[in-house]
Order: sequence, then C-alpha cells, then structure tokens
Amino acid sequence: MSKSLRVFGALLAIGIITTVIFLCLSTKNPDFWNKALLSFSAVSLIGVCFQMYLKEVVIKEKWSEISLTFKAIWWFIFTTNSLNFINEFMTTFIFR
Repeated sequence: MSKSLRVFGALLAIGIITTVIFLCLSTKNPDFWNKALLSFSAVSLIGVCFQMYLKEVVIKEKWSEISLTFKAIWWFIFTTNSLNFINEFMTTFIFR
C-alpha cells in the first residue's frame, strides 16, 4: 500500500471518528451539532481530494478505458461531496 493511500485513509478515519464523537456529544449539548456537520464536511473535502488524486495520479491516461457506469458513479460521488463541503463551509463561515 502506498504512503499516500495510508495518509488519505488516516485522514478519513480521523474525520469519521470526530464526526461520530461530535454527533454523540450533540445529544447532550446541541452546540456540538454544528461541529459535527463541519467535521462531516471536512470528510467530504478529504474524499474529494482523494478522488482527484486517484483520477489524476493513479488512473491517469487509463481514464478513457473505464466504463461509463463507473465514470457516472465517480462523478456523482465527486459532485455530492463537493456540494456538501461548499454548503457547510458557506453556512458555517459566511451565513452565521
């Protein structure tokens, strides 16, 4: 396993763990709900970065050989993760 995959895996694990912790804490204190959503958006950002890494570094020129179904699923995940991060970032830092 390459070093970059380990780093992305560790970042995703940390993000998911903090999101779960904040969600559990939000049952006692509603102030943690916003932190849980921001942590989840960080997981989405890490996911977007990981997808870009896979497409541009790992797959490279073989992208044209991949099936249309896989590409559609990849773009759907990429778009939803991007929109989730943008929404939470704007809600947290601009609209509040």
